[in-house]
Amino acid sequence: MTEKAAVIKSRVARKSIRQNVLLAVLAMLMELGGSTFSAAPCSAALAAGVGAVGSLWAMAGGAFGALLHGFPTAFSGLISLCVVLAARIVPDFGKPKLRAAERTVSATLAVLISRVSDVGSVSELLALIVAAAVSGVFSLCVCLLCEEAGKNECVSFATLADTGIPRTSALVCIALTAVFMPLGALDFTYINIGRTVLGFMALVLSARKSVPRAAVFVVPSLCGLCLSAAGGSIGTGAAVTAVSAAASILFEKRGKLVRAAGYVFMSAAGMLVSGVDEGGFRILIETVISGAAFAVLPTDRISSSESGFSDKGIAAMLHERLNFAADAIAGIGSGISAAADVLDKKYTLNANDIADRAADRACRSCPNSMRCWGRDYEMFHKEFNRLVVQMRTGFELSEFSLSPDCAEICVNRPGVIKALRTEYSRYLSAMADERRVRELRRIYTDQLSGVRDILRDMGSLNTDVPDSDRDLSAEERAEKVLKDSGVDRPQAFVMRNKHGKLRFEAYGATEPRVTREYLGTLLSNAVGCELELPEIGGSNERYRITAIERTRLSAKVGSYQLARGENRVCGDCYECFTGADGALYIVLSDGMGTGSRARVDSVMACSVLSKLLKSGIALSAALETVNTVLMVKSADESFATLDICRIDLNSGECAVYKAGAATTYIKSDDRLIRASLSSPPAGMGGKLTVPAQKFSVHSGDIILMMTDGVTPDEQWLSRELSRQSTPSELSERIAKAARNAENGRDDDISVIAVMVGR
Repeated sequence: MTEKAAVIKSRVARKSIRQNVLLAVLAMLMELGGSTFSAAPCSAALAAGVGAVGSLWAMAGGAFGALLHGFPTAFSGLISLCVVLAARIVPDFGKPKLRAAERTVSATLAVLISRVSDVGSVSELLALIVAAAVSGVFSLCVCLLCEEAGKNECVSFATLADTGIPRTSALVCIALTAVFMPLGALDFTYINIGRTVLGFMALVLSARKSVPRAAVFVVPSLCGLCLSAAGGSIGTGAAVTAVSAAASILFEKRGKLVRAAGYVFMSAAGMLVSGVDEGGFRILIETVISGAAFAVLPTDRISSSESGFSDKGIAAMLHERLNFAADAIAGIGSGISAAADVLDKKYTLNANDIADRAADRACRSCPNSMRCWGRDYEMFHKEFNRLVVQMRTGFELSEFSLSPDCAEICVNRPGVIKALRTEYSRYLSAMADERRVRELRRIYTDQLSGVRDILRDMGSLNTDVPDSDRDLSAEERAEKVLKDSGVDRPQAFVMRNKHGKLRFEAYGATEPRVTREYLGTLLSNAVGCELELPEIGGSNERYRITAIERTRLSAKVGSYQLARGENRVCGDCYECFTGADGALYIVLSDGMGTGSRARVDSVMACSVLSKLLKSGIALSAALETVNTVLMVKSADESFATLDICRIDLNSGECAVYKAGAATTYIKSDDRLIRASLSSPPAGMGGKLTVPAQKFSVHSGDIILMMTDGVTPDEQWLSRELSRQSTPSELSERIAKAARNAENGRDDDISVIAVMVGR
């Protein structure tokens, strides 16, 4: 067993122990209250409804509760538990309906058998039948709830209340009503157990801000208290307690202690408003006890104990699953390569076999074949090989290509030449097919490698952010802002990265109906931190909104493009966006040729790369995907250059990546730095390797990106970069100067200027 599996097993075991202990306590209280109020279900009904292990704990708690009553009162409870224990001997046939029927009957018989000796009149018999029916229905509800949870054990109430299934909610309501009937009967001099438990659970559930969960709990619990033996005297007080617990959520931001104090204060105020005089002192004591228990006990763990796993555990599981899938994808690629190597060696045509196959085709039915390939074998074998070499060097064969000695003996010279030509054409066709298959195989295996890298990158994203770094209250406020802005079914995440910088990420079914600037202002107010302009992307009813905390540096981007000659469309394309890592990306692509044909390639390269980087995919995997897309886009040759500039506006780290792109210039202080890296463009074939050059930028630096249609004089360029102007004005001056200095050269021109500031 791995260390991780051992930790999960230990966590599940601790959760099971806690649930079983709570089950035993509940059984004890039900036995105490059920003996006081004979119409309420007792511990035997609970023990009959839960699974094998939980049943033993419930029996132990019920037996202890019966013994607390003393003899002879304890006999009734012990007998009912013995009946349920005896019913457990009946084998489980594995069918849920039979199991539910068996437990309902056992709970009903347990009540009838244990109390039938106390019946002295018809009215008492009718009361016993009602009590047995109530116990049977309660046991049935508990059994069905356990089945709904997918296991034959006791489950937490919160898990069932959040399912949203009407049948499950109805079962929860019936079970809670039946449970609080005996709890409400535990009415002592200073406190009522049912009302105290109701106040505590209402505080816990409303603390999670789950109105449906709290309502599903409070309403049936109040009904159970009103139906109990002391219902007439505790109903109003229980209602005041529940309402005060829900209203105390106003003090949630002040902490649990302040909220508990507010709960006590609101309960006292509620008693004054509702006019509860009798028993008011008892209600105050109950609210103090339940409020103190809420403040002291670690109730914030209830949410995590429902599933047994935290969000971090689920993220780790997803990380392992994605890595496992990545290894499986890599295994497929390796298997394809290994199988191809074996098959290529065994079935690939060999040029040395052309002569033998041609001889077999032409000479098999010739009457002189025995002479030619018997006595004169060496001469004809060398002659056929010579003719094959002659064809491979580009010479055309004819009947006169045979040597004089062979021509004198051979009686089928046209057939020999035709056979050689046919086998050589077959060989060329097979080699062309093999090259195409190899290229497709290489593209496919490269794509598998890209998918593997993407899966591993996605796996690493799942474990980058600890649970403690998420701001749940800010997420709720942000979701409300998005909903008010027109986003359908928004789901927001507010977290901090390893550098402590806040990052906002949200998903929804529709786009916001407000501008990016206004949305950025609203989100900044919601999360309590100034954010950069949000990025919005996606389609098909799945949209993503991302924003990062305002960075230390800023960047202004300007661009200018000129199409070649009379073309209306420039063949270059560029995009500027914030990636999933929070860095600023500027991507410039130059398609093969000019005009609309080049524009298709450059737009595809830019859009695919931008979408992958915005999704959090690593640059290396994204570039390989772009390379593959361009290779398989069409039958003709298709490639595009890629010039990528990545700027971390928090640290000032800048990296330039180039795939066949022109030189990038960086003006820092009085220096002009050149970033010129040699590499093939994307779509040329083979694995794409993109070199990078890294440096640091500061406020006042200028980065200039351009396509190969611009060949500036560096001294003139340095002077232009020193002039005061906006990025758009600078890029326009450089592009127009490049056009005027072309000296007849026709090409598309694109210039992008990035000015770094505070």
